[in-house]
Amino acid sequence: MTDLWFVSALAADKKELDDLVSALGENRLSLRKPCMEGTRTAILQKIEDEIENVNGPNMIWIRGFPGVGKSAFAASVAIRLQKRHRHVICFRFDRTKSTTITTNALWRAVACDLARLYPSLRKYLAQGNRELILSDVDQLFTSLIEMPLSMLNDVPLEELPVIVIDALDECGGFRHNLLEQRDHSALLHTLQRWVQAAYRFKLVITSRPENRITKMFPVSISIHVNIYRSNFVI
Repeated sequence: MTDLWFVSALAADKKELDDLVSALGENRLSLRKPCMEGTRTAILQKIEDEIENVNGPNMIWIRGFPGVGKSAFAASVAIRLQKRHRHVICFRFDRTKSTTITTNALWRAVACDLARLYPSLRKYLAQGNRELILSDVDQLFTSLIEMPLSMLNDVPLEELPVIVIDALDECGGFRHNLLEQRDHSALLHTLQRWVQAAYRFKLVITSRPENRITKMFPVSISIHVNIYRSNFVI
């Protein structure tokens, strides 16, 4: 009887998660290939040290011009953390897929992974929240990210997942129209809310050093790791 109850509970739990993922409409791209084995280890260690620094800013920004390997760093950071049994939530923007890989898609994907990791959050998110289908990014962020994260204050810092967002600057595509421009602005606004809220979760992002991003996330509130072809870091 006990075994039957256990199997039934597992089935109900799986259905709850499957229904939630379906409602959220999870949509994401895999990260690109990592750095070659044994290369750029000093920079990667610097990034890991910043992630482990519980008193440091909650955003680590890997910056560099096209072709310096920012996406490879994002993938390498994720792999290195996973090898240490650290949970990592990954998301990659692509300017050629700006109609589907949007700010909404990012936070829905993060919510899906949080639901997979924490049953208490899964139950909260599965309670028929109408916000699951909202297109307003601010409300979506509040419902899917802000409220759930506030429920994880008792999770040890070393067990919290790290969120890796690659190609931040490619959100909104080429920004040739108002819709794309709005999506990019919405992303920066939600990230600003993340930093200002001082969440204990560490956020690792990669992008070109665009002026607008630099102004919103100066070194006073985020860690900048500048990548060059020579592997020199400031």
